[in-house]
Amino acid sequence: MPWVRGAGVFAAALCLLAARPSSAYEFEVSASTIGQGSTLRALGLGTNASTLTRRRITQSLQLHLWDLAGTRDAFARWDPTPPKGPKIFLSSYLRLDQEQGNFAVDTLLLDGRVRDVIDVIPELERSSLQLDLLYGFVGAEGLLGGAIDVYAGRQMDVQTLDWFSMDGVKVRAHLPVSAQVEAFAGLRVRDNSFGASDAFAPDGTSAAFCEEFVEGDGVVSGSWRPIDGLPDAVNNPYTSDDELCPQRDQRMPTVGFAIATEGLQRVSARLSYRRSHSASPGLLGDADRLDNPDEGYYPFEREIAASGVTEERLALSVRGNLRPRGLRVTPYAAVRYSALHGIVDEAHAGTKVHRASHSVEPEVFYSSPTFDGDSIFNIFSTEPYTDARLTWRFTPKRGAWSGYLRGWGRRYHSEDAEQSTGDLAASVYAGGGNGGLRMRRDDYEMRLDAYAEDGYGGQRIGGLYAAGISLSPNLVVHGRASLIRFADDSRSEIRGTNAGLQLGTRYQINRGLATSLLIEQNSNSVHRFALAAFAVVDLAFQPKT
Repeated sequence: MPWVRGAGVFAAALCLLAARPSSAYEFEVSASTIGQGSTLRALGLGTNASTLTRRRITQSLQLHLWDLAGTRDAFARWDPTPPKGPKIFLSSYLRLDQEQGNFAVDTLLLDGRVRDVIDVIPELERSSLQLDLLYGFVGAEGLLGGAIDVYAGRQMDVQTLDWFSMDGVKVRAHLPVSAQVEAFAGLRVRDNSFGASDAFAPDGTSAAFCEEFVEGDGVVSGSWRPIDGLPDAVNNPYTSDDELCPQRDQRMPTVGFAIATEGLQRVSARLSYRRSHSASPGLLGDADRLDNPDEGYYPFEREIAASGVTEERLALSVRGNLRPRGLRVTPYAAVRYSALHGIVDEAHAGTKVHRASHSVEPEVFYSSPTFDGDSIFNIFSTEPYTDARLTWRFTPKRGAWSGYLRGWGRRYHSEDAEQSTGDLAASVYAGGGNGGLRMRRDDYEMRLDAYAEDGYGGQRIGGLYAAGISLSPNLVVHGRASLIRFADDSRSEIRGTNAGLQLGTRYQINRGLATSLLIEQNSNSVHRFALAAFAVVDLAFQPKT
């Protein structure tokens, strides 16, 4: 009836007037499980088994939440117009590794004692059972009208010639003069941080062998010895019962800043500074637990500060973008200064020139290895080196063929070699070259690579040929053959020729689901018969485009 229709239209109009825009956030979840298995002959270290087996399971989970502020209308999810207001999001990556073979979870017979493998080789602890939080932080970008960005949580930061991980807060301010300023503070991720990964620990600070200074009878006598005299830990097959590194358990507060250009088309530059501290662990137990009174973890503890700088770096990078007469020229330079060591420890400079499908890139790189102040690597002799390279690439946008050529030379700055003559002086140099061709069509792909290098470290000459063909839209077969001549310049027994052959196949069962099988055989004077087989089930497969 007319009045019923009118009432319906009136009610619908009221609903539309009272309706409020619905908001929503986007999320992305990515999970994977990878299983690995291998068997090797035991090395005669007193193991109960004649073979070493690896049965490793790696599970990873990525969770990303976007637009948590709800600034975008749920019905305009695909609207290309950026939403107004700040962008709030969460990004995280969690990984779990577990070893179920006897590679890490087994026992050894040493000096008449049966001991867990991990107690003898504590570095294997990371392979037995490890939970890693690679990163997990909340970000808020575009605060105060787009002037401020804030990030809080575990963050991985890539800086000039360097990268690190910390648990803390980073604030970035966008200035109206084509520049941005950044400041951060937090705790550096170390070996024993919660959910820490070895990949993020400072080099040389995750090793297991630790000692303490044991005072002697004299005023300045004493020696470094394995840590002893503390209560025994409960036997755990997944963790080291003997490993104790109190210095590496200390927190490492880290602060820094950076200033960089923003929005400039022809040039970009960045200046950054970072400084980290670490406290001394002090006494490990009672002062009278040893024969002589313990004065602290370090010798003559009263004469040194309770904390010290473990890392202090200043870095500068500049990159250009020039377009002279049909060319695209990209010059770049970067340098890093370690205030802890008082030297320039990294420097890199070069220029990449593009014209049509060709590019040429000369570059030079200098490195003098430096490490964290707590790193055990500081007691070893490290030598700087200078590396020069020249690379040509041919990469057409259209066409099946592409290729490259590269030549390089390296000089090791060894004081002993520089003061000598003959073979020793010549050994500070190394060099070589490599090149390759690649042909790719819709259903066929092949590549040919060859390389040669000689000098300090030894000799390696060889090449490989690889090809793959699509037998059907879902089935791909590929193979590779390689031949390598190698000779170590310090160990005469490590030399010979390695011949390798690899065959594999991949079958796509359905969208996002594929299986792969790979068999590889290598033979040389060191290993006459080395056969490996891999089977993979990929539940998130994405075909190459």
